[in-house]
Amino acid sequence: MFRDILYYKPNLYEVIERYKRLYAAQGPGHVCIYATPPFEPPERPPPLTEVNLNDGLEDYLDLCLRNYEAMLEVTRAIPDDLIPSFGLFFGIGDYSAFIAGEVIFTPDTSWAAPIIHDWMDLDELALREDNYWVRLLERAVRYAVERMRSAPIPLVRGYYSPLDLAHALRGERIFTDFFDAPEQVHRLMAFCTKATIWIAKRLQAIIGYYWGGNIAGAWLPPGTICMSEDIACMVSPQIYAQFARPYTQQVIDAFGHGQIHTHSLGLHVLPEITQLRNLVGVQVSDDPNTPRPFDQLDTLLPKTHNIPLSIGCTAQDVRARIEELARSTNIILASNVASVEEGQEIVELVRRFSA
Repeated sequence: MFRDILYYKPNLYEVIERYKRLYAAQGPGHVCIYATPPFEPPERPPPLTEVNLNDGLEDYLDLCLRNYEAMLEVTRAIPDDLIPSFGLFFGIGDYSAFIAGEVIFTPDTSWAAPIIHDWMDLDELALREDNYWVRLLERAVRYAVERMRSAPIPLVRGYYSPLDLAHALRGERIFTDFFDAPEQVHRLMAFCTKATIWIAKRLQAIIGYYWGGNIAGAWLPPGTICMSEDIACMVSPQIYAQFARPYTQQVIDAFGHGQIHTHSLGLHVLPEITQLRNLVGVQVSDDPNTPRPFDQLDTLLPKTHNIPLSIGCTAQDVRARIEELARSTNIILASNVASVEEGQEIVELVRRFSA
């Protein structure tokens, strides 16, 4: 199915070295760029409500892989810094259902219903190798890794942070639990920390390393775990510092390095998130009805402890600010572009100013 990765990413080794310089930088001047053109998959994926994960898992993954290969054929002409890597998609239900809980599917996503209705339920939680979603995830990861092994194109897997996992297991009540039942929240967070490490070690052992590191779009230092801190967007910096950061730190410590995904709704918590030790970067996704992080870089960057941010932007944003950004910071720009040609143009522009 796939050709060698150097067919899709001829400048792969240059890109890897560029990331290594970014992480090792003692001063500003390192800018990486993603340039993503429009793409319409040749085969429309079925709604998740129609995917038979028991008997049709491999067929579903093969369809997704064919679509991904078609996208790589389009993007291979753009010499940007996005390393080809494929991610499994079953919605987000599996991110907590590997512990327990019924997964609820809609056509384009899923989630797992909360299972901690009373704090006594916390005592019943266990990590089981025979859990349906543990077995299915391991099966899916093994299959995808094998299908891409000859390329080799990496498989990407992210994980809930302990706070995101706690929210999935407890539901909306956790927002009042911080005040009404802090000791129980700490118990839950301790379990979620253990659970995140447990599932990540199982799956990462199957995925392995590529070119001496981990891959999640970017090249990451070996032993980097990627986690979402989405629920952090809806708590105060003080709540995050007390109930979340110590546990996210424990997960990072178990692997060596961490990369965090969060959203523009949570810019107020970024100064706390970026205090995590051995953090190599934070990817910030734009939310509707919130100010764009790119437009707030002047006030945001001084508060984020020199941790490289991955920020969405437009090609025009790159044209307008690349020279200034390259002089003042280290950053990854994730730009949507109108065409392959525009992608090539802004990559060339970034290269002109970046170390």
